[in-house]
Amino acid sequence: MVVGADNDPLIRSQAHYMALLEESLSAAEAAKLLRVDVSRVRQRLRERSLFGLEYEGSWRLPRFQFERRLVIPGLAKVLKALPSDLFPLDVVDWFLLPDPELQSDSDASPLSPREWLLSGRAIETVARLARDLTRA
Repeated sequence: MVVGADNDPLIRSQAHYMALLEESLSAAEAAKLLRVDVSRVRQRLRERSLFGLEYEGSWRLPRFQFERRLVIPGLAKVLKALPSDLFPLDVVDWFLLPDPELQSDSDASPLSPREWLLSGRAIETVARLARDLTRA
């Protein structure tokens, strides 16, 4: 049996990773978006208050962490709670996929951590879920 590229999880993962890099902002683009110097973006990457991937000597910052010209509320606290050794695709998926723990009675369906933070709800709820990933 021959495994096609569509069915090979490694090839799919590599394709998703390359797409993530392509769709992400450079450090200079993020600095322009946030109206700060690129050195400030690099500092925030070092202190884990922004999430980035180093690729071929430069930083790429996935777009999930930005909304308009701002960083999503609570991002720094949540990033610092996440295990530092998570694979980048897992970080992005975790922020973007609905989590059954993030649903209140008024919600029709669970929210993603990103949606939860953007809605102005408790940052600590998402930070706790991020810390719990270390125990999984």
